[in-house]
Amino acid sequence: ALMWAVCLLGWVFVATIPNTYESRARVYVDWASLIPEKLGYQGANLLRQVDVVRRTLTSRVNMEKVVRRTELDVGIDSDRELDELIKRMTNNISVQSQQADLFTIVYKSDDPSRSNAQNANLARRVVDNLIQIFMEENVASDRDDINEAIRFFEDQLAERERQLEQAERRKAEFEEKYLGMLPGQGNITTRLTSARTDLDRVEIELAQARNSLLALQRQIGGTPSTINAPSFVIEGAMTSSPTQQQIAALGRSLSDMYARGWTDQHPDVVATKAQVRRLEQQAAREAKDPELRQQAAQANPVYVNLRSMVFERQSAVAALEARRAQLQNAISEMASRQVQQPGIVAEQAKLNRDYEVLQSQYNQLLKSREEIRLRSDVETKTQQVKFRVVDPPSQPREPIAPNRPLYLSLVLLVGLGAGAALSFLLSQLHTTYITAAQLEKRFDYPVLGSVTEIVSDNQRAQNRVWLWGFGVLSLGLIVIYLALLLYELV
Repeated sequence: ALMWAVCLLGWVFVATIPNTYESRARVYVDWASLIPEKLGYQGANLLRQVDVVRRTLTSRVNMEKVVRRTELDVGIDSDRELDELIKRMTNNISVQSQQADLFTIVYKSDDPSRSNAQNANLARRVVDNLIQIFMEENVASDRDDINEAIRFFEDQLAERERQLEQAERRKAEFEEKYLGMLPGQGNITTRLTSARTDLDRVEIELAQARNSLLALQRQIGGTPSTINAPSFVIEGAMTSSPTQQQIAALGRSLSDMYARGWTDQHPDVVATKAQVRRLEQQAAREAKDPELRQQAAQANPVYVNLRSMVFERQSAVAALEARRAQLQNAISEMASRQVQQPGIVAEQAKLNRDYEVLQSQYNQLLKSREEIRLRSDVETKTQQVKFRVVDPPSQPREPIAPNRPLYLSLVLLVGLGAGAALSFLLSQLHTTYITAAQLEKRFDYPVLGSVTEIVSDNQRAQNRVWLWGFGVLSLGLIVIYLALLLYELV
């Protein structure tokens, strides 16, 4: 009886569990266009995308629209009842995604007050309305989102432009104040090392020039300035004077210097030009005074050449001495400024860093604004697909829950277990002993004797009836279980 009671009550309970019908639809969402990356969703992972889509679908406003369109608000008289309905519906909505931009929207309907057909239709209608509302909202609001984003970027660009102008002004004022001491022109230590290297090189060149000048002066001291020789006539014309020959030689030297890339400011070029001007003045005087021309015509060419070389070496020595003095002054000035440089360099680094950060932010904002404008133009001209239904909402034909065959089997097992447990309990309460030895062992008293039980025909008949009844009841229980199972499966 207990087994029957447990099984019947359990099966009745299983039968009263409402069926759950599920409708699902797959949709393609152009994530980059519906939720622009520039508006704060850049690099959003798949889980966050699913969460955003679900929160968008199940917002209070959208759920109220679904309730009205599916006529679920019929019979609702208070806001509390509406809140409870929306809460139940929200819990039955799920959004799934196996890959980016492809989402599955699922709704489960298990309203016990509705029939199976009504729950199946309701599930499909809810999913269909969710998709329609989602499309309507994004098409209407996307343009507003883009315009708002563009206004935001323009405001930010104006602010960054103002900050950039201030940073550029501070940077220019600083560089003007500390011109010659900034790392941008080579820092003090580097320039000081370079100047000392140049000074060492100039010292070596100056020593070589002085030695060369001294050797020439010694050589010219032993060379006569004139020779006793007449002027030579070539084809009726006098040869050019030694002064003119020196001018020509110096002209060739200047050409060689220019060919090397030397400028007019080079010390050797300056000295050579000065010597050319001096010789040109001498040649002009010789042309006016016959005696000077005669003396020049009889001048010793070797002496004149040595004299020209002496002039060159003297000019070179003077230029190197001037260069040495310039380098010494520069080294002294840089050494005095070197003490102040660390603070100046740090201040310049800070100004440059601030300027670069502002410039980078400005460029990034400008790029983002143009990207949004370009995307807006493309969408306007090409009507880019942002939302597409891949699989429309399905019409459920079979409930997905509960699993009644499983529950029916579990109830049968529980009923059989309850019957077996009751039988074991009764056997423990009404203990029987088969032999005298068992009785003696149980109570620890001597057994004087035993009497054999004699079962009458009536008792045998009653036992057979009881066994048949138990078998019939058990078989009937199994038949009912099989009938219920067949009903659920078919």
